[in-house]
Amino acid sequence: MVPRSRLVSTRRVAWRSYASISYAGMLSYIYADLKKNDPRVTAVFDWLKQNYTLDENPGMKDAGLFYYYHTMTKALRAYGIETLDLPNGRQVDWSRDLALKLIQLQQSDGSWVNANARWFEKEPALVTCYALLSLELLWRNLEA
Repeated sequence: MVPRSRLVSTRRVAWRSYASISYAGMLSYIYADLKKNDPRVTAVFDWLKQNYTLDENPGMKDAGLFYYYHTMTKALRAYGIETLDLPNGRQVDWSRDLALKLIQLQQSDGSWVNANARWFEKEPALVTCYALLSLELLWRNLEA
């Protein structure tokens, strides 16, 4: 929320991008049957490639990290891409890397949890669901 005084003084609100919502937007474009060469699809996909990481939810740090992993998985699978060509020339096997990251983050009791409580991600039941749903989709990519 932008403080009222800032709105009055600038009359502008600058929205910042962050990756989990960008993947959700990309997924909605795919569900709306927009083509890969549609300028809206290419713009969000380019932004996501420029900000690709598995260490945080770009733009939000660790807030919504597991939702980020889940929306990334759904969007990139729906987009039908196996590797990402990053702007720095590096090519990443995103599904393999994400599966390994999720396995690394699993707790000793078998659950997953985020240290950041935003969006209820400190709740193991919710975060474990995100992780397991992601792993199930990733498994389909890896076994193909």
